[in-house]
Amino acid sequence: MIEAFFSNIYAILGTVLLACFGGYIAWRNGHKARIAIACITFRSDVLGALSGLYPIPVNWPDSGGAVNHMLAAAFPALQRAVAEFRDVLPRRKRRGFDKAWHAYRAGSDNASATQQGHYYQYMGYHEPGTSDASGHTKSKGLFHTNVQNLLNFANET
Repeated sequence: MIEAFFSNIYAILGTVLLACFGGYIAWRNGHKARIAIACITFRSDVLGALSGLYPIPVNWPDSGGAVNHMLAAAFPALQRAVAEFRDVLPRRKRRGFDKAWHAYRAGSDNASATQQGHYYQYMGYHEPGTSDASGHTKSKGLFHTNVQNLLNFANET
């Protein structure tokens, strides 16, 4: 038995290496498929939760309070989608994704995002009680940019 092993060592090693390579290719294809499905699901969840507001704001309300209520209502679905998608991302992209999620929720400044329900950056105000000179146009643009920054992480497909 040992003589047969040593006389065919190159054939045996070649077979083992070929099997390892085939296993790696199968794993890699499965991994890419799981990432593609996660990206499609994330995009679908975000676009479903923000329908009418993104990508074209056809249902953008006139008052800032109504924008706040619409986004607060969409928050639980978005939070679930973000939490599920974050686990799929490679570790090197998670920090950027967390920053994009924070910018969506609380703005790009260092405002605290621990309390939900106050999306002042999209209400047409610089700060609570201060009117924005350009109206909702600036708010819509900022909202579009922040959502696009989140969705950019789902461009793996």
